[in-house]
Amino acid sequence: MMENDPLQSVLREWKAPEPTAAFDAQVREGYRATYKRSPWQAFWTARISVPVPALAALLVIVFALFLQFRSVPAPVSPVADRGYVTRLDATGFQPLPNGAARVVTVGGVQQ
Repeated sequence: MMENDPLQSVLREWKAPEPTAAFDAQVREGYRATYKRSPWQAFWTARISVPVPALAALLVIVFALFLQFRSVPAPVSPVADRGYVTRLDATGFQPLPNGAARVVTVGGVQQ
C-alpha cells in the first residue's frame, strides 16, 4: 500500500454505525430459524465421540460373543445304504424274552 494514502486517515476516523434493535431482532430470528432443532431431531442427529481403541475393543468383544453363542448345526453323519432298516413301527411291540437285539435286513422285513 502507499504510505501517503489520504484515504487511510479518513478510514481511521470513521466509526461503523451501531446496528438497530430491529436488525438485531432480525438476525436473532434468522439464527433461531436455521439452528433451532426439535428434541427428536437433536436426539437422532447427536454425535458421540469414541476413541478408536475403545471402539475396536468393543467390536472384538461383540464378535467373540457372537462366536460363542451362535447356533452351530449338528454334524451330519454320512448316509450309507447298508441294507438295514432304521425305522421302527412300535405298534404291537413285544420285548424279546432274553433281551437280545435282533438285526433284520431289508430283504427279511415282512409286512
